Amino acid sequence: MALINFDDYLDTLESDLGHQADILLLTCMDFRFFSKISEKMKGKKYDHVILAGAALGVVGGKKQWHDTFFDHLDLAIKLHSVNRVIVMEHRECGAYGPPPGFGLLPKEPERDEERRVHCEQVETLRNRMPLMFSGLQAFLLEVPETTQECTFDQLI
Repeated sequence: MALINFDDYLDTLESDLGHQADILLLTCMDFRFFSKISEKMKGKKYDHVILAGAALGVVGGKKQWHDTFFDHLDLAIKLHSVNRVIVMEHRECGAYGPPPGFGLLPKEPERDEERRVHCEQVETLRNRMPLMFSGLQAFLLEVPETTQECTFDQLI
């Protein structure tokens, strides 16, 4: 596991002052993380796509979600000059679990297995990205039970 300081990572990203958003952020629909992610992204210009399962929603969810994501990405490139994609996965994601999820993991998976399956989905997404996005970054968000401070495990 490669835990990183997400604030330090974000500080390395520059934001254009014009009508551009360097980043397209792909997150899961889990409402528990919206305010935390928004706090972390404060001051960054980014487009935000929300799909159940994040990467899984694009590559293993419904075909319409796949098409929607790539149509959105294409438009974000044209309208906002997006040149970076950040994928924010999270542990205990219902979309990865048994039905009504997509069934990639059991209800209570082993931590290493859970991480491995998230990595596989992100890698599949990376392989489908346009060549200009070879630098796609992905993180596995975890909220420890003892604190509300999020930790970020860099997947790729």
